[in-house]
Amino acid sequence: MLVPLALAMAAGPVTVSVNARRPGAEVSRTFLGLSYETSLMLPGAHGVHYFRPGNKPLVAMFKTLGVRSLRIGGASVDSPKIPKPDSQDINDFLQFARASGVKVVYSVRLRESTDSGDLPPSTSASNAKYAAKVARLIHRHYTDVLGCFAIGNEPYYFKRYAVYSAKWKAIHDAILAVYPGAKFCGPDQNPAPELDKQMVREFGNASGRLVIIDQHSYPFGCAYKNPQARNDISKLVPYNAAKARDRMLSPQAYNIYGRIYRGIESAIAGTSVAYRLTESNSFWFSGLKGASDSYASALWSVDYLYWWASHGARGINFHTGDRTGGQLSMPCRYAAFVSSGDGYQAHPLAYGMKLFDLGGHGRELAVAVPSAANLAAYATLDGKIVSVTLINKAHGFGAGKQAVRIRMDVPLASSNAQVIFLRARNNDVGDGFAGVTLGGAQIEKDGGWNGQWQPLPPSDVHHNTISVTMPPASAAVVKAAIR
Repeated sequence: MLVPLALAMAAGPVTVSVNARRPGAEVSRTFLGLSYETSLMLPGAHGVHYFRPGNKPLVAMFKTLGVRSLRIGGASVDSPKIPKPDSQDINDFLQFARASGVKVVYSVRLRESTDSGDLPPSTSASNAKYAAKVARLIHRHYTDVLGCFAIGNEPYYFKRYAVYSAKWKAIHDAILAVYPGAKFCGPDQNPAPELDKQMVREFGNASGRLVIIDQHSYPFGCAYKNPQARNDISKLVPYNAAKARDRMLSPQAYNIYGRIYRGIESAIAGTSVAYRLTESNSFWFSGLKGASDSYASALWSVDYLYWWASHGARGINFHTGDRTGGQLSMPCRYAAFVSSGDGYQAHPLAYGMKLFDLGGHGRELAVAVPSAANLAAYATLDGKIVSVTLINKAHGFGAGKQAVRIRMDVPLASSNAQVIFLRARNNDVGDGFAGVTLGGAQIEKDGGWNGQWQPLPPSDVHHNTISVTMPPASAAVVKAAIR
């Protein structure tokens, strides 16, 4: 896979060159993930757990979307006003994870109610004791489900690294005392290269227990112009949704990703520590209405997932839920899906995730796109099957169809090739979930999906070339076998 080049209007057919002779790294099998608030582990209004093995529509939704990683944490893990999950909460959550076939990033509380930033590490005693209880339960019954432990969330409240490190280590050591093989990820912070470096230096190279730098990233910033008004959310002023959608689909977004990546890469260079975006989405503060919940988020998410996969990330966990936040809980605009009756309503983000699931398995292939093309393209090789994902971000007035010629550097096995399209009603990037389809079908509330692949005409498949036409504001996966 290759970082897509400039996205400007292109005249005539565009040739996408795919190098299948030299496959690159394999995309992590747990790449596609979701992130939830710890508070959602607690019983709901009727005493029923959201995460429970018998929640069949939720299990089905996870499996349909291809979710393979589940992170629990967020602001609520460190909120002193939100109870810590008890044994039954934890059992139901982990049994759900097992039923769904995911690996869990399990966050435990770090912050004490008395923490102001510089208190001595001894104040973490109660959290360490609780973390050991959780770790003991997981070690006895759920080692097949656990990916790694995370400790705390966005530790901006610690003014000095020495204080943060001591408190983090106290809980780290308490977990290892009852679960000697446990692995850890951290620091669960927004882009902070120096903090990442310090964590890798202290806990990565020496002990090997810190195996993943887990990063948070909301590349387009806050959804509101005045987040300081959070104490009275009626006074929050959102950014312009149409302009925000344009930002999400602009090539300038790659510059933002690149800055974040370079900071992480500098922290882990020369080590065996990997990295993952364990909490990410478009705009922080629960997302921007009209942008984070629009069809633009479907196209953005496909590109975002592939971009980070092509830069060595172990995966992305999109933060989601019906509501997000700690003590301040907001309706979740950037949700992949939300509760609806006796099931879950898939939002546009879910369709982008599913398209990635259809094309993002196997080993990465280098792709070249002409610099003038209004197109992003990625490819993978799984066995002898090449999957090419195309994203036409041209939208709005004047946007037209784009003819694409996919050229392999190896011959195709036959003239058989198939394609599946991600579309929105009237090619409108501002449309909501009601107008989005994948393979001509919607994702149902019970998690079902009956989208169809379409065979390409044999006349469009010749020797090592496949021709396909991309409507404006669309994405597609093209699959074909090679010799």
